Amino acid sequence: MEELEGILELNKSEGIYIDIGTKVYLEIEGVNFSVTSIFIGMLKDEFMIVTLPKRYKSVKNKLFPANRMVVKYLYDGSVYAFQTSVIEMITTPIRALAIEYPKVVQKRELRNVKRNSVVIPGRVEAKKTEFSVVVNDISKKGCRFKYLDNKSNITSLREGDLLRIYCQFPGVSDEIGAMACVRNVRREKGQLSIGAEFQDITKAFLTPLMHFLFSIEDFS
Repeated sequence: MEELEGILELNKSEGIYIDIGTKVYLEIEGVNFSVTSIFIGMLKDEFMIVTLPKRYKSVKNKLFPANRMVVKYLYDGSVYAFQTSVIEMITTPIRALAIEYPKVVQKRELRNVKRNSVVIPGRVEAKKTEFSVVVNDISKKGCRFKYLDNKSNITSLREGDLLRIYCQFPGVSDEIGAMACVRNVRREKGQLSIGAEFQDITKAFLTPLMHFLFSIEDFS
């Protein structure tokens, strides 16, 4: 389990910044993978309640009172993390986990332009046509995608071209689109590699993008 560094004292007059329904990532002591839960409530300065995590059967033997964990979540574009301990596992009348209210919390901004190597299926609409692409790196500012330049009905993209790119983010049922502007073009082994900057990005695209970046963020 990761030890948090650079932690900040929680502002007790304001409480912790988190909304009901927020997805949280749990790093439980004695478990070598993280699991996800949903935040469902709290009593300030006393305890917090989250749902029993996904993969519950794989971790339930570690959800005993006083076992430690690190909780991480995304709020308003920043990553928050804190250390806590299990108070009690609840199985009736609801299935939930009570954890200690944090005394300190770490806040970290998701980096705007950090390159993240990924493989995301996508689709581009440009120049009155559309074609499939693979997004192979992405950040809050833009992305790079590749496509085969071997179809007569696809005009090669050039710097300055506007396009709409749709991404199929993991865990999101529908593909989500954003406008982008081509910033550079490279040819790599029969493929065109396009660097594009997002334009006038909407909340409908930004929110799942931020959650995706959070899920792959390196917290070390």
